[in-house]
This record gives sequence, structure tokens and C-alpha cells, in this order.
Amino acid sequence: MLNGNLAVVDVDFIKTEPILFSVKDNFIENAIFTSLNGIKAVLNKKTQIKNFFCVGKKTESLLNELNISVQHCAANAKALSEYIIANHKDKSYHYFCAQERLDILPDALSKNHIEWKQIPVYKTILTPKKYEQEFDGVLFFSPSGVESYFSKNTTPIHSFCIGNTTAKALKKYTEQYTVAWQPSIENVLVKVIKHFKSND
Repeated sequence: MLNGNLAVVDVDFIKTEPILFSVKDNFIENAIFTSLNGIKAVLNKKTQIKNFFCVGKKTESLLNELNISVQHCAANAKALSEYIIANHKDKSYHYFCAQERLDILPDALSKNHIEWKQIPVYKTILTPKKYEQEFDGVLFFSPSGVESYFSKNTTPIHSFCIGNTTAKALKKYTEQYTVAWQPSIENVLVKVIKHFKSND
């Protein structure tokens, strides 16, 4: 792992599947996406969208690769809601999301009387697996991943997570965890290597 001399087991504890959805409006002025899955599901429908607001560099990168300009990209849902409230409070939004999504962004928009419409476009399915061994560390990249892992496994010696939302889910099971300083896989890996080098 990044020359860290660490043995890694790579397992998906969740999977996503697109779900049927329809958009009444032929043209959408402002759309919010908080994941790559949402982007892929909507672009497959060839929905016309003017302004894209999104969460995560990978989501932004996918849009840029498709020559789609992004109005604003934030590190997480909380930061995106704060940007919209501060800069585009007078607009209305279509929020393309998971069937079971977090309330952070919707609650912030509603609290500030911003008009928004939720359109679920995919679902997350837990795919837990049981491991008898105790891991020195486990990496988590979503709250649903946390839920899936702990449904069949014991607490690892230390955990690592991609951001504060995942950390909040993890806190229900353990206090022994580290949060990446920026929400990316690369930064989680850097935290893992630093942690185990300092604990050799």
C-alpha cells in the first residue's frame, strides 16, 4: 500500500444499484449530486441540466471529463449546503440522491426556506461478510459501509474513515479511529501509513 509495507484485504461491504425514476421537467436549471452514483444514473437518462452542484473531487472530475462545467464542488454535504445558502439562496434545486440518503443537506436547505425537490436515483445494498481474524485496521468510506461491516464483525484495533459523516457512524462502535484531513481515498491511505509507521 503506497510503499507502506502493509498487507491489505480489499472487500466491498456495500453495492449500489440504479432504480427507476422519472423527471417531470425536461430542463433542470440547478441540480445537486452528492455521489458518483447519482451522476451516472442521471446522465444515462440524458436529462438536460444547466448548473451542477456536487460533492467530492471524483464527482467533479467525472463531470469535467464529460466536458460538463461544475457551478460548485464542495468537500461534503454540509459544506455544499453552506455554499448554496450563502450564494444561491434564491434558487430552486433538484436533489438526485440515494433512496436512503442522509438528512444533512436537505435539512439545511429546508431550514433556510430554499426550494428543493428530491429524486432518488439509486439504492445502496449492504453486502456484509464475516471475518474470524482481528484486523489491525479497517478503512471505511461511507456510513453504510460502517453499518455493513459491524453487522457481522468485531471492532478492529483501529479504524480509518474518509470524512466526518462516516466518523459519526463509526463512533457508535468505537472511539479508536482516525479521520482523513481531506475526504479522498488517497488521504485515508496516507493516514493509515502514518499511523502504523508511528506505532511500529
